[in-house]
Amino acid sequence: MVFPSAFKSYIPRSHCIDTHVYGVVLVSDDDEVAIVQGRQSGKWSFPKGHGHHSETPLDAALRELKEETGIDLSGRKPDNERRFKSGATGSGGTYFIYVMKDKPILCPEDNVEVAKTMWCPRSRLGNLVGNKDLRAFCRSGFHLSPSITDPSFNSY
Repeated sequence: MVFPSAFKSYIPRSHCIDTHVYGVVLVSDDDEVAIVQGRQSGKWSFPKGHGHHSETPLDAALRELKEETGIDLSGRKPDNERRFKSGATGSGGTYFIYVMKDKPILCPEDNVEVAKTMWCPRSRLGNLVGNKDLRAFCRSGFHLSPSITDPSFNSY
């Protein structure tokens, strides 16, 4: 059976797939974002990683958030979601956006993958040496968007 071309780039919302990453964008009420620096790459990114087939995308994102920042948001619904593709392979990411009333202390549980963590002003994200996901968010205007919870920000 051959599927129409529109289905070739379909990303299911019900379970994790291998070519996709799942992460969380934490934005504080003073407009700073929690980011992590990869130990091997030295690049900054949002807390993220690959999910297991038995996980939902949100469960995978929250597990990665806890591992990379020590923050547990299980049971809390995200304020927004941002999905995008990068490259011709259809790989990409699903990020759940949470607006925080405070800035919890960032204390990674995984010090093998994560070298550093910090809260960074959202307007300065574009100045960092970031991974492809962070750069894609900046290209889409995330770091300058007045309202990241606006539903129109969800488009690819």
